[in-house]
Amino acid sequence: MVEVEIEHEKENKLMHRRELSLTVDHEGEGTPTRGTLTDKVASLVNASKGEIIIDNIDSEYGKGESSVEVRVYDDEEYLEEYEREYFKERD
Repeated sequence: MVEVEIEHEKENKLMHRRELSLTVDHEGEGTPTRGTLTDKVASLVNASKGEIIIDNIDSEYGKGESSVEVRVYDDEEYLEEYEREYFKERD
């Protein structure tokens, strides 16, 4: 089972978002997909999936743990305004 823990959270008022650094424990499983992580983060921070961008997933071979950088926008309109297209298209 994938366990997500917030390591660091920064409020970016200018961009209308929160920037999160997460540790994801997925021992015995492969690195979780962006879709799985989006679902987990949405429930963790009480946001809709349309407000979340998974920026980076960094995994080490055989470790069962990943570092993930996430941006959670205050509203989907801000995400549409500020994010580059290829971030919005990734899944």
